[in-house]
Amino acid sequence: MNTYFVTATFKNVALMGAAYDLFLKVIEDGTLNDEFEGFKVMGRYHASYSNNVYIIVQASTGIKMTEHFAPWKVKFDIDFDIKPVMTDDEKVAEHKLVGSLMAAEKKMGFSG
Repeated sequence: MNTYFVTATFKNVALMGAAYDLFLKVIEDGTLNDEFEGFKVMGRYHASYSNNVYIIVQASTGIKMTEHFAPWKVKFDIDFDIKPVMTDDEKVAEHKLVGSLMAAEKKMGFSG
């Protein structure tokens, strides 16, 4: 599964209020769809004095993100800025990989 940092931005207070009305309802009803095959919300953080919500999710494919976020986007016109993120261990592995790729390019004469 891949990890993503999602910023949800409401366009106006009226839409935000309506979205929170539904959010409270699905929380109270126990019907919030935060975990299903190939998708899991790891955390959701509400910025009380702004129009943003910050969400960390894990998803196996992009379509799983759509499955979770599209109903909210369509109903409340929320903008979702979705960025892939990685753990410290993943970043260390990526940095080492890039270093080895750069060394290989240098050997092959690609450096300038």
